[in-house]
Amino acid sequence: MKREAGMTLVEVVVAGMILIVGALGVFGIVEAGTRNVFRAEQSQTVANLLQQEVEKLRSVPYGELALTSLPSHSSEAEDPDSRIASTSFFYTGRNSTGLKPLVYNGGTSEGEMIKGGTVNPGPTNVQIGNLKGKVYRYVVWDTCPSSLCQDGRHLKRVVVAVRLDTTASGGSPRYQEIQGQFVDPEVEPAVLPEQEPGGSDDESWTLWLTDTPCNEAKRLAPPSEKGDHLTHNTRGNCANGVHTGSTPGAPDLLWPEAPTGETDYKYDYATDVEPKTETGADEGLQILPGGKCGAAATTELATGVAKEPDPHPGAYQEVHRWLSPPVPSHSGEQDLLLTGEGTLSLWTRTLGGAVYSGEICAWLFARSETEGKVTDTLVVNLGPPTSLDFSYFAQSWPSSGWTEISMPLSFGYAEEGGALPLPPGSRLGLAVSVGSGTSSALQLRYDMPSFDSRIQLATTGAPPPEA
Repeated sequence: MKREAGMTLVEVVVAGMILIVGALGVFGIVEAGTRNVFRAEQSQTVANLLQQEVEKLRSVPYGELALTSLPSHSSEAEDPDSRIASTSFFYTGRNSTGLKPLVYNGGTSEGEMIKGGTVNPGPTNVQIGNLKGKVYRYVVWDTCPSSLCQDGRHLKRVVVAVRLDTTASGGSPRYQEIQGQFVDPEVEPAVLPEQEPGGSDDESWTLWLTDTPCNEAKRLAPPSEKGDHLTHNTRGNCANGVHTGSTPGAPDLLWPEAPTGETDYKYDYATDVEPKTETGADEGLQILPGGKCGAAATTELATGVAKEPDPHPGAYQEVHRWLSPPVPSHSGEQDLLLTGEGTLSLWTRTLGGAVYSGEICAWLFARSETEGKVTDTLVVNLGPPTSLDFSYFAQSWPSSGWTEISMPLSFGYAEEGGALPLPPGSRLGLAVSVGSGTSSALQLRYDMPSFDSRIQLATTGAPPPEA
């Protein structure tokens, strides 16, 4: 019998269905990618606008930094004015927290009527390209420790929000915000000690990430050779000393002195995470992807002292911690005070030169110890949006070489809002992890002259500790 060539009708139909299903999948990926790009572009545009608004307000004299009128409460949840409660404003978020009195013409402070304010509360219409929305502005009296502000009128916080008009599917959140603190420059030295009238009360405190555990009194000199080691388990307390594997050990040091030396050594601080794939491709610390940034489970891994053995055996490879030396005792009654502004700078790259997206998550906390009990207090990222973590995302993480990334920090005290006091004996803590959307580990390089990963924070009150 002669064999028939070609395809039957059924085969043609099946092939067509496979082609259609495959095409739908491709179209879905393309659509999702386009939506993500659109969302990112809109978010960045709004972020730029917010920053411009705050910079404009920086030029307003402190005495004029008040609203021209009292804004009205809105019952619409997506309206920033929904956070207004009579003459106060919930500044820490949209969930009715952080209530502070508004500063507005006609209001009162310390028995005196407020007048001369020039800040328009809005909403003010704004358009940038095809992006349309409204700008909202709020000024509140901020928390000021009694050791710094005796009459409570020398520290204000400005909140600026941008609410977008209805956008196409995939647009950025309906409103974003930014916050900033403003200090009265005319404060007398008796109120802000060691402050000259008209000067700045801020002093920068820079802490460099090191490979030295915090049970040491100072940063250790880099070894001349054989500096590679297993990942430090940093989920314990300084008294635990150095440990690897599932035994909680001392966090590494944040040291107030830049690394020195004539050359940068090439050591691997996590030989158990990723084997060397090529020269220079596996240096410093490698952190495996963990949970989603901001998720409760991830936040819980960032702070606290783990029991032995670690109830989360692999957590030490997903979250790495650093602690500053204890804040020393000092003359006077002022505590070291973080004003809520700073920058985290990290030298980073992908593994083996591979190209993939990446996300770094970071947490700041104050650690205190009383009668052997350790307490970690997280600061609040004032956003936008408000959260307990700080994050940095890149669609294409640096891969061809080591690159420095900078994460701006704007935060408030987790309990009250406002600045974060660090009393004598306490330590500043930093925790870093890699977001779950990252396909492989990310590398961090630090404790070297050319790769000086560090955190810079504005302070006031007592002077920052020195090495």
